[in-house]
Amino acid sequence: MAESPPKDVKEALARRRVPCFMTYLSPFRIIDADHLPPWSVTIEQINDQSWDYATLHEIVGAIDVGLRQPYNVVITRDGGLALPPLCDLNVDHAAVQFFNRCLAGLLIGGVYCEAISADGLDTGFALDWKYVRSRKAGQAASNRFHEQIRYARASPLEAIRLLDPRNVRLSNLETAMRTGLGVLDRVTKLRGDLLLKGVTGVARRDWEAGLSNLWIVIEQIVSHIWDFEIIQKVEANAGVPSKLRRNQLSDNRTWTAAAKLEMLCQKGILSVASLAQISAARKARNDLAHEGHTPSEASAWAALGGIRSLLAAIMPGQKIPLFDLDLSDHVLSDPLLPPSQIGGEPKYWLQIPKLPGEAELEKLEFSEPYQLRSDERN
Repeated sequence: MAESPPKDVKEALARRRVPCFMTYLSPFRIIDADHLPPWSVTIEQINDQSWDYATLHEIVGAIDVGLRQPYNVVITRDGGLALPPLCDLNVDHAAVQFFNRCLAGLLIGGVYCEAISADGLDTGFALDWKYVRSRKAGQAASNRFHEQIRYARASPLEAIRLLDPRNVRLSNLETAMRTGLGVLDRVTKLRGDLLLKGVTGVARRDWEAGLSNLWIVIEQIVSHIWDFEIIQKVEANAGVPSKLRRNQLSDNRTWTAAAKLEMLCQKGILSVASLAQISAARKARNDLAHEGHTPSEASAWAALGGIRSLLAAIMPGQKIPLFDLDLSDHVLSDPLLPPSQIGGEPKYWLQIPKLPGEAELEKLEFSEPYQLRSDERN
């Protein structure tokens, strides 16, 4: 029977392979840093699956996300985020919520990210603190994509995303995270994961999810403003805090969201235009909740605009990069609209396998007699 290794050897091995939870930035990005060479891949490497898969596992750096020291979130070259399996994160919903708070911090700080759910979690380990290896991949599309490119097994159709990908510098992630978490720490009632899900809903053209989550965020911010601008100031002016008066002002049955918003407008904390925008979102949300009416695209965007106005009331003069983002660069296009013209010439071609009879049909459609008949009809 083989002897077990000494305790000091076990500890040394344990330090070389440290367990972690993982998720990934979505949409896919390559992370750049000053100490790393630029990411590079050729079309030949895409086609024969010979890209540098080890580099995708490489640890770029770590970012402070408010965990107790010395723990941070580790960032990998392919946009992976890894967290230690601390006791309070060792449940899937807790890990998902914390990751979404981090992603919301990046979003508020000006780096577009989308929310994850439980199928967006990987479990893995940091190897020699140089690489992060996924051991068990989540079933979300993003996780499956990263699993395939990290194993150098992605098909050319998938791996083409490695060619000229979106990229972001680690220093920009650090700045965005610091800015975004600063906002979340200041507006303590604001749930970053719900803001992230709301913006993701808007980007995915899921107006119900977008409006529902963003309206919850609106109510959270209104509650925060109400506490600071109404309840605390009333108590300060009264001299002696009145429990009865605080309870009355805190009664959400009397002071509904609509009543609070009207009061904030009357006090000049919220503009009339902002109140109208938020009221439009509130009506659409109520129609969805009580009547089952599908909200419009405009109502979801109105909710996002209302959040901008409310945060500006709390932090006047402070720039929130989220609202400078061009979300149209990330929003899913309407699938029923005619395809837009693509500028320029294609760089690469991929043969599309034909279905039985398809090649013959295409020849007929592009034959001269058919084209003439089409022109006559038009």
